[in-house]
Amino acid sequence: MATELNYPEIIKKTLLEYLKYDSADDVIKSSVSFDDEHGNYVLLQAGWRGDDYLQGAVIHVQLIDGKVWVQYDGTEYGVANELVDAGIPTADIVLGFRHPSVRQYTGFAVVV
Repeated sequence: MATELNYPEIIKKTLLEYLKYDSADDVIKSSVSFDDEHGNYVLLQAGWRGDDYLQGAVIHVQLIDGKVWVQYDGTEYGVANELVDAGIPTADIVLGFRHPSVRQYTGFAVVV
């Protein structure tokens, strides 16, 4: 089972997997930003789709008080599910983008 010391490594590895989905001709490129000092891990995308410029976070994960907080998740499967698949227990993952009153129904950690 993973320990808190492994969490940054697991998060980084998970986010880096998304970079493999960019192809050479994609006009929207993905990048990651890792801040171990402050416990912030982000997958970003930027580029043009037709005449529209798109830029922003696709996934934002933070380490807060020993828990893995998924602050934003714009993926279909869910980065929280991928982190569980990688060994992080659901009891250590908080869906920060879910209101505290509904977190008890998510199957993940409940932190107010």
